[in-house]
Amino acid sequence: MTLIIAAEGKDLVILGADSRATIESGRTRVEINFMEKIIPVSKHVAVLLAGEAEVADRLVERFKLSLRKKDDGVSNIADKLTQFCIKDALRLAGVPMHPEYFPDFGFIIAGLDKRREQYKIPRTYTLDSLTGFRLGLSRRFAIDGKRMIAYYLFAKEFEQGMNRDDVCALVAKALNDTLSIDGDVGGKIRMAQIDSIGFDPIPETEIQNDYIVPWDVEKLRSIAEKKEKK
Repeated sequence: MTLIIAAEGKDLVILGADSRATIESGRTRVEINFMEKIIPVSKHVAVLLAGEAEVADRLVERFKLSLRKKDDGVSNIADKLTQFCIKDALRLAGVPMHPEYFPDFGFIIAGLDKRREQYKIPRTYTLDSLTGFRLGLSRRFAIDGKRMIAYYLFAKEFEQGMNRDDVCALVAKALNDTLSIDGDVGGKIRMAQIDSIGFDPIPETEIQNDYIVPWDVEKLRSIAEKKEKK
């Protein structure tokens, strides 16, 4: 499973993802913790992967090869990825597959559009296989995968026009809190930003030292004990 997040701030987008992927065959399940789920596809656009990440990753790599060097802008790239996915699905029509199998994966496409010749307008789109690749436009943020904790935190704390550090802290908190209690989300937390300069990964040291607040286990235990006494 997974957790991916794209959140819009003032003139930028902050991206976050875990790095755990699971491979299942019958009763056998293997977890790997090095999956790259944030993939830059142009200077100001990245695609985040959820669901069957291996299938989605291969599709995005082929999509990147179809782009021209001048292709950019999140709305433009989102439209192109939608058409690419639809054409690929139609190409596979009639190819024999297991009757109970259908690939289940989704994308968050996040980045910037132009305003007066400068990339400054943050936008976030969603796209997934189970809806027939119908492109959706999110309002200020998009979350996919194990979403419950992240949605709760964003509903409480997200505000329009937040600065970079505040958005980074919220994205990191949503990822870390989910990772701390859900075994399907794991590995290293990856984050990146897209601003007018372009796509830029956020160093792991910055994520760990500046944005992740460890749980106060003793405080949580004390709260639980007080509730039990009542």
